[in-house]
Amino acid sequence: MKQVRIVYLLHLDRPVGDASNPRGQARHYMGCTCDLARRMRQHLGAYGSVITAAANAQGIRWRLARTWLGGFDRERALKARHRHRDFCPLCWADKEGVCEKH
Repeated sequence: MKQVRIVYLLHLDRPVGDASNPRGQARHYMGCTCDLARRMRQHLGAYGSVITAAANAQGIRWRLARTWLGGFDRERALKARHRHRDFCPLCWADKEGVCEKH
């Protein structure tokens, strides 16, 4: 049986990274998995990504913003566009434009 892979986008409530360098900050994280629930638990614990580990350590809340069907090829294609906020419905709905500043 072939596993279905899912590409997912996490939205951080505020940027994480080097505050003195806007290009050194992240507001989104994109990943790929075949078990989304397990991967979200990993991000909450010690087996997530560097970005979510830093967000967790700083008390920055993050949440699942969007998913796509597809594997690593789809993830790479989306990441290559370098504008994760364009894919984020939480940024689209942000009436104050906070996400536009990162």
